[in-house]
Amino acid sequence: MRAHGYLAFIVGICLTAWACLFALDAQDQRIAELFARDTDKVTQDTDARLKTYFDTLLSIRAVLAVDDQLGRAEFHRYVQELRLQQRYPGFQAIQLVRRVPAAELERHIEKVRRDTSVDPAGYPQYQPHPSTVRDEHYLIEYSEPMKGNENAFGLDLTTFPAHLHALEMGRDSGELVATERVTLVQDASGQPGFIARLPVYRKGAPLATVEQRRAALTAFVAIVFRVSDLMREVIDPQLLRDMHIQINDAGYLSDGGATPPQLNNLMYDSAGRLSADRLRPAVVPGLEAHSTLNVGQRHWLIQFKGYPGGRYGREYETLMLIGGCGFLISTLIAALVVTLQRRREMAVRLRATLEELRALQDSAVVGIGLFSHGHIVRCNRGLEEMLGYPHGVLAGSAVAGLVPARGDDPFQCAAGGQRAYAELELVRRDGASLWCMVNGRMLDPQEPDKGSVWVLADISDRRKTEAALVESRSGLERSLRELAQQKAHAEQAHREMSGMVQTLQQAQASLITSEKMAALGALVAGIAHELNTPIGNSLLTATALADMVTVFERQLADGGVRRSVLDAHLHDAKTACNIIAVSLGKAADLITSFKQVAVDQTSDQRRRFALDGVLRDTLATYAAQLRRANCEVRVDVPASLEFDSYPGSVSQVISNLINNAMLHAFEGRDHGIITITARALDDDPPASGSAELRFADNGVGMNSRTLNQVYDPFFTTKMGQGGSGLGMNIVYNIVTGVLKGTIRIESTPAQGTTVIITLPRQVPQAAAA
Repeated sequence: MRAHGYLAFIVGICLTAWACLFALDAQDQRIAELFARDTDKVTQDTDARLKTYFDTLLSIRAVLAVDDQLGRAEFHRYVQELRLQQRYPGFQAIQLVRRVPAAELERHIEKVRRDTSVDPAGYPQYQPHPSTVRDEHYLIEYSEPMKGNENAFGLDLTTFPAHLHALEMGRDSGELVATERVTLVQDASGQPGFIARLPVYRKGAPLATVEQRRAALTAFVAIVFRVSDLMREVIDPQLLRDMHIQINDAGYLSDGGATPPQLNNLMYDSAGRLSADRLRPAVVPGLEAHSTLNVGQRHWLIQFKGYPGGRYGREYETLMLIGGCGFLISTLIAALVVTLQRRREMAVRLRATLEELRALQDSAVVGIGLFSHGHIVRCNRGLEEMLGYPHGVLAGSAVAGLVPARGDDPFQCAAGGQRAYAELELVRRDGASLWCMVNGRMLDPQEPDKGSVWVLADISDRRKTEAALVESRSGLERSLRELAQQKAHAEQAHREMSGMVQTLQQAQASLITSEKMAALGALVAGIAHELNTPIGNSLLTATALADMVTVFERQLADGGVRRSVLDAHLHDAKTACNIIAVSLGKAADLITSFKQVAVDQTSDQRRRFALDGVLRDTLATYAAQLRRANCEVRVDVPASLEFDSYPGSVSQVISNLINNAMLHAFEGRDHGIITITARALDDDPPASGSAELRFADNGVGMNSRTLNQVYDPFFTTKMGQGGSGLGMNIVYNIVTGVLKGTIRIESTPAQGTTVIITLPRQVPQAAAA
């Protein structure tokens, strides 16, 4: 038992040690990444700041390239406008180094001494120094700011080999060249510095070769740095508390730039170590890096080292916290494992005892339960199966769920603890009724709160047998009464159904009549719209003709009319008469078509007619509506196809189909086409022949559900939007009832609809009757 606890403790200690090592490694990795970011930032910031200063030299050289006679005042003003000391205070001075041949030295000195453009007193003390005899001199003529740089004013750089070598390299290459580590003459502290210079050539001179550049050189523009001031501007002082930075000049790139770091080429040391006897500061082992910079044709080596603690220090408090927590957790887990092991052994023994007791209870064929305060505390499997509950669900449930019809608790013994017997009707889980013989006894008469034990035996079969005998007799009597009532109800329903059918037939007839009158009203409106144009034209022409007659009478009364005027008047009158005759002829044709259609649809008289004429008359009455709907009608009907039938019914069918197409077929479309074709199906005489009439549109079509219900009365997909639901029902009744034909419809969604009507060319006499 204790072995498991010791094992858990050892595992916890091992995991704690691993967590500490993992945290230590994560801290080292974080420190290394932070150190790498810091070194990259210092290198990039240094390079960016030097490029900014060097760009300043390029801008000054550009000014001198435009105006090679730039004076001291203009140079002073230009440098002042750059405001470099406020924006980038890391430099010492900006200078103009003049190239002066030995023959022009005296004139140069005199010119500088008399220059009062900046200082009204001039520079009477100006004298090149140190004095030397050479073929040419490189003299510092302008220095901005002058204050603090007086020692450099007039300095002859040819006397310093390091400066002279850098000047000659810049002169020959035309590029910016920096000096090696030098001590600035204007700096009394002796700190390392360097000077970057850019050659300036004579305006317009060729510069293709070294000889041409040497001949054209006139001056240098230079910027002077003290490295400590430059790095103080670049590096955050807070960073120097945790990092050691050292910069060495490895030499010119043309010489290989591989001089090892040593004291005489040390440009900058953040620890202030500029002598060999200074102590080396302690650094973090392995936390070192280096980078390189190309500065004015020279190779700089930057070395970085991290100081222990602070920014690059380990967080030992965290490690101690992890270790302490791990030890405590390991101890608690070990104690918990020992405790759980003991409890598990006790639980196993207790479970075995309970299983034995439960097996004894579940083996009984009756239900046994412990009831207390209206709840089932425990029960055996027999009671659960008797009441239809899964194992374990019945325990803890309320007794009211078993006897919902009773308000009291039937499973309560008398106060004295005597046995109780009763027959109870219980409710199973599925809602079925269950009759049981129950007897119970208190568990402890001295403590009634402990409940009582009840035994339940199923007597449902006996109760069902008794109830069946009583129910069979009452059932026979009830069946006889119900049979008499159903007979009376059936007779009443038959009478009500007959009345409803008669009412529906009357309503359908009224709606069909209304539908016909509505169609006739639509014909009247269309004809009125069509007649408006020819009658209006006739009225306008007649008015114009009257005006022409009045003018002609006035001319005749004034003393005569020339023949040309009479001819013109006769020509205009003839034209007007022709217009009036044509317009009134169109109106007369429309009226004739309307009269024929109206008479046919209202009188419904049988007569011989040409199908082509009936179609033309019907379409004429719908011309205006078809134009407004932008619907084109194509008719292909032989003129020789005649019928002895009911033209009014045929016209009514065509009208309903046109209305149905305009209302349903072209919804959502700006154009539609209706095609009406007809043909004789055989060459027999009209008395026995038949014809096929096809009415097709290229509209939206119908789905199978709509197609199956299209003939049903009152079925419409436009209820409340102009559809009555009787149009196709009327068509079906007319075709099959009046015209003795057949009708079928072919339709596919988005492919249009085709109505195919087959009609006898001579309706049987029985239809006429």
